[in-house]
Amino acid sequence: MTFNKHWSKWTIEIKIWKILAMLIIVPILTMWFLVVHQSDEIIALSRNEVVVNTAGNRIWYGTFLNTDSMLYRDLAVRVRFLDSNGQTVGEARGEVDELQPGRGLNLQANLPAEAVNLRIYSVQWRNNRDSALIGPFREPWEFGYLQYDPKK
Repeated sequence: MTFNKHWSKWTIEIKIWKILAMLIIVPILTMWFLVVHQSDEIIALSRNEVVVNTAGNRIWYGTFLNTDSMLYRDLAVRVRFLDSNGQTVGEARGEVDELQPGRGLNLQANLPAEAVNLRIYSVQWRNNRDSALIGPFREPWEFGYLQYDPKK
C-alpha cells in the first residue's frame, strides 16, 4: 500500500503471482474439504472384530456408529465377507428404524473359514434434510480396520 498525504489517493498493489496463487490454492482447499468431510463417514464402522468361540468357529462382530449430532432413520447396512480372490463368501446385514447420535447398530455373523477380509457393500440412511445410499466401497478392508475409533 502506498501512502500519500490524502486518503483518496491511496493505492493498493497486488502482484499478479499472488492472484494466480489464490486461483490455484482456493479450489484445492475446497476439494480437500469436500473429500475430508464425506457422507460415508457419518455412519462409520467402529467395531470390526473376529472372535473364535470354544467350538473353533469364527464369529464377526461389527458396529456402525452414528458419529453425527442428528438422528438418522431407516438405517440399513450390508457387509460382505470376501475370500483371497475377492469373491463373496458370506454377508452380514442390519437394519434399524432410528439411530440416535452416538449410538451404534451392532451386527454379528458367522464367518466362513475362507473369509480373509470384508467390504462394506452398502450403507443407507435418511435424516431430516436428505438421504443417502453409499457403497459398495471399492477396496476390501482387513478385519480389525476401523473408520472411527470411539476411544479417541
